Amino acid sequence: MSGLRDAIGLAVERVADEAAATVVGDRNLTARAIGRAALAGNAGVSARPSFTAGAAGGPVPQRVKALLQPAATHHGLALAVACLLLACSAATGAGAATGLVSLHHDVEIAQGEGQDG
Repeated sequence: MSGLRDAIGLAVERVADEAAATVVGDRNLTARAIGRAALAGNAGVSARPSFTAGAAGGPVPQRVKALLQPAATHHGLALAVACLLLACSAATGAGAATGLVSLHHDVEIAQGEGQDG
């Protein structure tokens, strides 16, 4: 479960990073701020320098690397998802209408009103 927790934590941090980069308007500046904040947060943790191990892995270098790459645009994906949701909504509405008509017909038969002959 800790792997899932770490993955969710990284995803949440990445969303926050992208939001910050959008507000600031400069992805490089945001990446530098995240790196500096991580270094400042670890400054008083130990007396010996442990920055080498931290620079090689962990979530902060992944976050900074993602910010230094160009922003991904998913306009085509968003349009496809919107169309899929619209189609599912239409299919659900059609199914509900068919069920309602069938129920109405069954009620009429039960009341003796819908029998032919």
